[in-house]
Amino acid sequence: ATLSLVKDATVPTAPSSLTLSNPATSPGNDSTPEISIAGVESGNTVRLFKNSSCTVGSLVATVVASSSTANATASALTEVAATVHKLRAPGGCPWDIKQTHQSLRPYVIEEAYEVLDVLDQIDSSEKLKAEPKLASALQEELGDLLMQVLIHSELASETGTLNFASVARALNTKLIHRHPHVFGEAESAKALDADGVLQNWEKIKAAEKATKNAEASVLDGLPKSLPSLQRTSRLIDKVTRVGFQWPDVNGPLDKLREELGEFEVEVRELQRSEKKNDESLRAAAQAELGDLLFSLCNIAFLLKLDPENALRGTLSRFESRFRHVEKRLRENGKKPEESTLEEMDRYWEEAKRK
Repeated sequence: ATLSLVKDATVPTAPSSLTLSNPATSPGNDSTPEISIAGVESGNTVRLFKNSSCTVGSLVATVVASSSTANATASALTEVAATVHKLRAPGGCPWDIKQTHQSLRPYVIEEAYEVLDVLDQIDSSEKLKAEPKLASALQEELGDLLMQVLIHSELASETGTLNFASVARALNTKLIHRHPHVFGEAESAKALDADGVLQNWEKIKAAEKATKNAEASVLDGLPKSLPSLQRTSRLIDKVTRVGFQWPDVNGPLDKLREELGEFEVEVRELQRSEKKNDESLRAAAQAELGDLLFSLCNIAFLLKLDPENALRGTLSRFESRFRHVEKRLRENGKKPEESTLEEMDRYWEEAKRK
């Protein structure tokens, strides 16, 4: 095993020397490893196990089990980072050299959604194991998404601001800091269940933001570019954690009925208007539609339903059924635009029964 030190922000310099003796390798080992760090008060004796950590002074010490897998991962990341660097270097790929953070922005979104398309096909770990093509697709799409992290890190490294190594180290530091139930010593933290861990994560995150900005909001860090349904769910989650939520689903259900009534009023106003394209009427109807959708998302949140996944599922079913309609029409030598609604609806019902 090797010992890694994560330096706390309050420590100006890393320790100049460290001694680790009698490393315990399993909970059944009674020997107590002793850590001695130059510049840190002596007498700090702790028990360490593989993949565990402790705090010594202002430092977090983590024992990481060395393995061929870890070495292979490090080697592969080094190789691919070097490849991306070469693509951007003089004599590299003209297309990659031409790119900027802004020109690459669409690809971040595109690659993330291509990962989601594969994930939608994986309903269990067993299915992933049983279907090599699916595993291969996931590997390829995750690689494409990693490429975006690498190339944006490479672009930033050319300005001397950050690089892939600093991105990885910052992530590692954050993960350790936000998981005291894993890397800390407090028994209260270790006793947390999954919901408690998530709540603790948000508290730690809020405290981190508060130290940087006294006027920080619980809504800070919520990307405006997220898909609207996903952003709504995250927003509701954040305000719920600080108590801004109905005590049960009855309140939101009443609110849904209220919002539906208000939306119907605006729809009727738009229908009665002689100016069907009246922007003020359309804006009012759209605002009420937004309120209605938000109320549905809040009910979904309280019931632990994911509106984004729900709508994706509906779209998938709709697409499958409409393709069946097209297939049945082709069998009769017709296209949708050449058919009646009654014909298409008959085949639609047929698809629903399949």
